[in-house]
Amino acid sequence: MASKPPAKADARPAGKPWHQPGKWLANPAYWETEALAAREGMPQRIHFIDCTLSEGDDCVGHQLNWNTRLALIERLDAVGVGEITLPSHITFSEERDLVKACRRLGVRTRLVAKGPGVSPPLKGDWRGAIDRHIDLGTEVISPIFKWSYADTISDFGGALTKQAVVEAISESIAYMKRQRVRVVPWMVDSMRTPLDTACLVFKAMADAGADGVYVVDSRGNSTPLATRVFIRRVKQAVGRCDVYVQHHNDLGVATANAMAAVEGGATWIDASVIGIGDRGGCVALEEAAALFEMYGIATGVKLEKLYDLCRHVQSAYGIALPPWKPIAGENWNKEEGWGHLEGSTAPEATIGVAPQLVGREFEAVIGAKILFGRERSSALTDDPVFLRELVHRWGMTITEEQFQTILLRARAAVATAHGRHYLTFDEFQSICDGVLLAGRE
Repeated sequence: MASKPPAKADARPAGKPWHQPGKWLANPAYWETEALAAREGMPQRIHFIDCTLSEGDDCVGHQLNWNTRLALIERLDAVGVGEITLPSHITFSEERDLVKACRRLGVRTRLVAKGPGVSPPLKGDWRGAIDRHIDLGTEVISPIFKWSYADTISDFGGALTKQAVVEAISESIAYMKRQRVRVVPWMVDSMRTPLDTACLVFKAMADAGADGVYVVDSRGNSTPLATRVFIRRVKQAVGRCDVYVQHHNDLGVATANAMAAVEGGATWIDASVIGIGDRGGCVALEEAAALFEMYGIATGVKLEKLYDLCRHVQSAYGIALPPWKPIAGENWNKEEGWGHLEGSTAPEATIGVAPQLVGREFEAVIGAKILFGRERSSALTDDPVFLRELVHRWGMTITEEQFQTILLRARAAVATAHGRHYLTFDEFQSICDGVLLAGRE
């Protein structure tokens, strides 16, 4: 995919791209001169290749069945991802039938067959392994070029030479392209390979006619700076060829690494819904899509469908999420009191991205911080001033005795609320109404 010409280092975008009222409030430093220079050549649009199905199969104890796989593919198609990687641990006949079922359902997103594995030097019936994957009927195949870990860490200091690798890549990819499919090969241990060698291998893939090259941080131990440098060099080596990047989340930086990969020139990001995947998981689609859009990178993803998609995946795989999980967590769109809104009517002021953008609503709630720890107006008072202001805002005239009764009942309600321990404003208002009505009897 061709990208727009890089912005000049001294260019200043018109307006305030970091603040879109009702949508998001980003860090304005991203549009400063040095930031523009650091991300020169960054594409203005990228695509997601979704790996929820394939990585979900690698998530211990959370595999889907036939019906739930199809239901997930339909939802991924509707949300606007660019490609969907099919599960690779089912039988070939089941995967072939899955492709046919997608065609009957009208799925338009390109489907990707993961594999085959190709080990240099080419031996045996290597063409047969490729043919078997092509016969699945997907628009894309993603062969995995692999060798021993010893070859990687020794930089091919053993029997396998770099020249043998390049020759195997050239011959096998040329054969794949004759089958009229899109070819996006992987390189095993990409980001654990010396950068010059990785560039040599990826350039060989591009020169052989690959439509894209797949760079993988297979153990999730890269950093944003290392990723940006690595991907920029790879992009320079492969030219106009697409660059796909997969980051695992073993150290909790996958989404940040995905942003750095795009800043380095990546055009496709591998992601899964709620980050489901092997070990620590992967780049979370919902996090990366919202983040990219905030910082001026179009994705084609329908952001307003993300929350429902997350809920579906959570239910289908039987996964409990921490309440603070970005985008999908129970508490992500909540603040006690007005939180960081400080009188603003724009909910992006508290979260960065307005919840409505991803299909949620901002919820101001009343919990233990207000009811027990007491929200103070200053260090000079222990009075729960927020609740007094709230009651006043609703136009209620109450006595001090009534207010203390309201406070007592609200505390009891929060303390005994199973699995939640907060009140919505409507629930608190009902307590107030109950006390006021009792006083009029």
